[in-house]
Amino acid sequence: MCGAPRTGRPRWSAGAALPAAVVFTGICRVHRAQILAMAGDWERAERVAAQVCAELDEIMISTAAEGHYELGELHRLRGRFDAAEEEYARAHRLGRDPQPGLALLRLAQGRTSAAAAAVRTALLAETGDRLKRARLCAAQVEIALAAGDRVTAKKAAAELSATAAECAGPGLAALAARAAGAVQLATGDAAGALGTLRAACRQWVELSAPYECARTRLLLADAYTALGDGEAATRELDTADAAFTELGAVTGRADVAARRGGAVPAGLTARELEVLTCLAAGQTNREIAAALVISEKTVARHLSNIFAKLGVTSRTAAAAYAFAHGLVPAEHG
Repeated sequence: MCGAPRTGRPRWSAGAALPAAVVFTGICRVHRAQILAMAGDWERAERVAAQVCAELDEIMISTAAEGHYELGELHRLRGRFDAAEEEYARAHRLGRDPQPGLALLRLAQGRTSAAAAAVRTALLAETGDRLKRARLCAAQVEIALAAGDRVTAKKAAAELSATAAECAGPGLAALAARAAGAVQLATGDAAGALGTLRAACRQWVELSAPYECARTRLLLADAYTALGDGEAATRELDTADAAFTELGAVTGRADVAARRGGAVPAGLTARELEVLTCLAAGQTNREIAAALVISEKTVARHLSNIFAKLGVTSRTAAAAYAFAHGLVPAEHG
């Protein structure tokens, strides 16, 4: 599961006991980053997690690994796929399994079968900690439904619900309710899903968890649409889109746009979408220019605008965005 810790002599002498203040400060900072992220203060969460990594990478390896994982999560949610990949890799090198975050990143990149395999093997490896399994099960529900595997999704949702029933906690209960509602919706029980998802949404609101609430509202919109209540569906989408916009959740906004009839995500123009599609197909700037009958200089300008709108810094990340949001056929290997 885990890579070898980084080599070289740590700043703190090997074998020496760390001061309690260092230990607890590091752990508390990781927890603070997690709480800030849940509350939607992603900027502060990122700063706190980055501070943990900068100060503790060679002192408290396990705590630093959690810091890198949290950074990976924040980058993933904001559509910064390249940066997320790097942080998950750093967490792995320091001994932290990068799941379920890495599996969800693969799903966002359109690599559905790779995502399913990653979360499946992570669950096979994690046999002792029920709370860790719960997080993996929540991810497996989302990934399995994306892959059309309702049997696996239903099994994962059932385990998650059982854990939530035995391990009291409002966050876990809300997570389990959303997973159960998603499965109900996927299996044709939109009426049942509606009640389950509304309960989950209320729980997330009470927990002041805007991103999780917005993700639940997307499913609520699907349920209302299935039941023929377009006005209610639009209301949920509008509220979710406002939350994603405030958070800077690029992929969330794209999911809203897709439900509204395939509007181009992230404010891309029609021409920028054409350029992005060519890029995702592996074409060079020269090939894109020839295909669209424009100059290479114009292609470069379009790419600069695309990178800025998507919040990415490389062709690879831009291509991953295109795959994730159905702009080109998804790669399922």
